[in-house]
Amino acid sequence: MDRIEMKKKASLGYFDTKANDDTWTRLGSFSKLQVWVDDSMMEEGYLEVDVVDTSVQHGRSPQRVKRVLNITLSIGEDFSNAFHIDMTQLDHRYGGRGIAAKAYRYIMKHMGITLQAGTCQSKGGRKVWFDLAKMQDLQVWAQTKHGKSTVVDIDKELREVCLPKKAIYDSERVETYVFASA
Repeated sequence: MDRIEMKKKASLGYFDTKANDDTWTRLGSFSKLQVWVDDSMMEEGYLEVDVVDTSVQHGRSPQRVKRVLNITLSIGEDFSNAFHIDMTQLDHRYGGRGIAAKAYRYIMKHMGITLQAGTCQSKGGRKVWFDLAKMQDLQVWAQTKHGKSTVVDIDKELREVCLPKKAIYDSERVETYVFASA
């Protein structure tokens, strides 16, 4: 996995909870935020999740609420039993609250899926996996394509997951993948 820099702030706009297309369903809620899932492409291996703040509405349209987080997932090429996180965007106004880690945990628990960390991660993305590894009710592990799995440790200084004798990030030798499940 590679470390990357993401400097652009994201403003995710609004989500229509009463849209005419039936592709989005409400999965539930956590921390006063609602989780919506579009699983219409699940057979093709794709899944999209939006987390919304219903307390922030667009003008006079109460069904249009603030989109806080957008997660795009796909079945991994190398690991077909896990959903690879292709992209996660958090609205900049909601940063620093641990929303992405809480959303990942919620999705894993309520959908019964395993998540695979993206192959390129920003500082914020690495912090999400650090937070997941600290959660007692989740299992977070690393493995190579053909290797055995190893439970990850956390590097409190860098605020990212690590392994005792192997590099997870920016390794020239072996590509290491990180997974989490409930």
